[in-house]
Amino acid sequence: MQDRREIILKAAIATLREHGFSGFTQPRVAKRADLRQSHLTYYFPTRLALLEGVARLAVDGQLAALQSIVDLPTVAAVIKNITAMIGRHENTRVLMALAQAADEEPSLRSLFRELADGIVSRLRQLLENLHLNGTEEQVLLIHALSVGLAVVDLATQRPHSKRRVEAILESLFATLASKDKKQ
Repeated sequence: MQDRREIILKAAIATLREHGFSGFTQPRVAKRADLRQSHLTYYFPTRLALLEGVARLAVDGQLAALQSIVDLPTVAAVIKNITAMIGRHENTRVLMALAQAADEEPSLRSLFRELADGIVSRLRQLLENLHLNGTEEQVLLIHALSVGLAVVDLATQRPHSKRRVEAILESLFATLASKDKKQ
């Protein structure tokens, strides 16, 4: 049996996906978790505590997903898996809602810093494993481009967005490889 915290956090993430930050309320999460609000507030006494729990879960999930890509043997496999991450709109929705919440809550900003630092660290490791000696700016470019692609992909949901994302990532990695050969 799942523990109550896990049930609540899953309901909270689902609520955030469906209603966004402005519709994220404890009563709505309690209803979705099939609990009385008093039971929810026993585990998460405030909306902020609940948001922090959701943010922790989202950060850990994103970093674990990226870590699974770090040791892939080829650029093609990396591109395929990053494209799949970008196409998970439900995760992008949650992270965008949490980014909006972080604008108001400093404790959430620290979790986003942890996420950003973790992503940069893993991307650095990924480039090393692929024998691409990326500069700090190139690592940050990959991060920024991936975030931008995820947001645009979610917002536009074009019919061939997966192919578009793959083509952009292929171009980026080809550029990194050609710069690496010139040095």
